[in-house]
Amino acid sequence: MSDILAHLPPDEPLPRGIYGDGAGVTFKTIALALATLVAGRDADALSAAFQSGFGAALPQGPEAVTAGGITVIGTGPGRWTVAAEDIGGDDLLQRLQSLAGPYGAVTDQSDASVVFEVSGPKACETLTKMLLIDIDAGVFKPGHAATTQAALIGTTLWRTGEAYRFLIARSYALAFVRALSVSAAEFGFEFA
Repeated sequence: MSDILAHLPPDEPLPRGIYGDGAGVTFKTIALALATLVAGRDADALSAAFQSGFGAALPQGPEAVTAGGITVIGTGPGRWTVAAEDIGGDDLLQRLQSLAGPYGAVTDQSDASVVFEVSGPKACETLTKMLLIDIDAGVFKPGHAATTQAALIGTTLWRTGEAYRFLIARSYALAFVRALSVSAAEFGFEFA
């Protein structure tokens, strides 16, 4: 099954479709507005402002918290990735900047990154081949997050229900899809 890439030039994207028998894994691109939020000297004031604006405190570890139409992923001490499905990039940036005020800095990441969602009954087995961390359902539960590597590509990973979401630098999207398709080949997959 991994020979599906043999005839495809390395700079050409994998065509969307179903590969193999059945679809043990499904992956697709998710359109999200993205921003990075970094705390200044008063992280507590930033968290309080965020709580009043979005109804949730900023996670203090590798977690993904969803509230007020956004998901906030803890990526390091005093640093978060903010993702929104129903808010445009400019609107998200303005809302975050007004909340952060003097307590933090906000940077738009919408054009620099792409988010892939991976799901299906064989998603965990597929991703285990690519990751250096344990994502077994008993360990990496919904709401857990990690900043790690997937097939040697830097990523922010978080779990939503039965799906896994990967934030990848746009310039590595093609390589990520190729690595994912090779890992999923034995189970059959759909690139939706």
